[in-house]
Amino acid sequence: MLFIFLIICILLIIISYFSLNLYKPIEKRTMPEGLEPAFLQYCEFLLAQLKLKLKEVNLSQYKLLAEVPFEDGKFEFYSFEYTITPEKAVIDNNGIILNSRELLSKGGMKGKPVLLFFRQGDQDISEISFPDDKEIAHKGYKGYVNYRYANMKDWPVEEEYSLKIDDHILMLWENLKGDAPFPYAVQTRERTRDFLSYTAQYTDTWEGQGIKVNSWIQFEKKRELVYWIKSTNPVAETNRGIHVGSSLMDLKDRYRGDLAYDEDFKGAGVCYGFIPKDDTTRYIAFFVKNEKVTEIWITDAFDERPFKKATGYVENDVKWQDYDYSDKISERYAREIYVGQHKSDFDPDKVFNSFVAKELPLLVIVEHGILKDGPGEKTYYIVCQKKDSFEKFNIEVVLKRIKLEHSIAGEEIWVAEKYRSQMIMN
Repeated sequence: MLFIFLIICILLIIISYFSLNLYKPIEKRTMPEGLEPAFLQYCEFLLAQLKLKLKEVNLSQYKLLAEVPFEDGKFEFYSFEYTITPEKAVIDNNGIILNSRELLSKGGMKGKPVLLFFRQGDQDISEISFPDDKEIAHKGYKGYVNYRYANMKDWPVEEEYSLKIDDHILMLWENLKGDAPFPYAVQTRERTRDFLSYTAQYTDTWEGQGIKVNSWIQFEKKRELVYWIKSTNPVAETNRGIHVGSSLMDLKDRYRGDLAYDEDFKGAGVCYGFIPKDDTTRYIAFFVKNEKVTEIWITDAFDERPFKKATGYVENDVKWQDYDYSDKISERYAREIYVGQHKSDFDPDKVFNSFVAKELPLLVIVEHGILKDGPGEKTYYIVCQKKDSFEKFNIEVVLKRIKLEHSIAGEEIWVAEKYRSQMIMN
């Protein structure tokens, strides 16, 4: 009897345990207040290409799917049902009105949306995004978070790449945390494109009074990073005091030794690029017209800086000096060529070496080579130093091939046409 009593007690304990767990109340999650407006904005982006305007959205059956710890918070995945109502009904080729899922499918969203919500402690800090449910099914909830967020780069913030706007200093890779970067900024939000799409779902553009700032959003009000700053406002100035309206002379003086040149940078015109030896891909682009700064960009190239400082490079605005080669186009010189003299003039390298020996006898040649190589014109560079001082120079020499006017056989020779030089600033 005692044995049977013990068995009955054990069975009662097991039944009670399963009953308690079976009827344990499920934690109810409240739908975030900002979810419907966010989903409406998301749908508007999708359907903009179809020129459809939405009247409203309604969400229901909000359900927690998974929780994934991350940094000082956690990601929560939710499923939900939705209905979207366009201002005008959309009818297919068979005259049937499209439902909500069919509308979003036409906009490019396949499958069922999943809400990804980031929470941090008691603060209402979140990123609301709608990843593809197929992608989550493939990677898993934790795998998706690791794929998208675990390897985010911590971009350092430096004053060198900053713009002073009134009393506020805005820096490249600054975290805006959802706040406007300057007082009169107007915000526009877009879905990310190209290389940014793997990092964040939205980018913000803040504009006002000739200033434009782009930021990408990785966590709403937690991580909104400035990746591009543009100014045509004369009041806004860089860390070294250059602003729209500054002279080219001031620009070169303030950024001495760290400027490169592009005669048509990204199709926007003459531009000087600030590219110091700081082992980054950041740069500041100063667009110049009539020797005045007209526009400033502060940004990051991500992969490789677009500006290059070639060895021996002389800035494009340094004036050329014509080289006198009139003796080589005389009738006498043509006769001498005809009888076999001046054979070195047929070799551009020998003509270049002759120029160096004749015109630069007081300089020590450190390095030389070809900058541009064409069939009828070649540009050589020279890096040299004065023999009696530490002053260094870059020199460019242009050689061109000419046809002798008085030649009987129509010979063509190489001549030094022009040159220019610039002191190297340390």
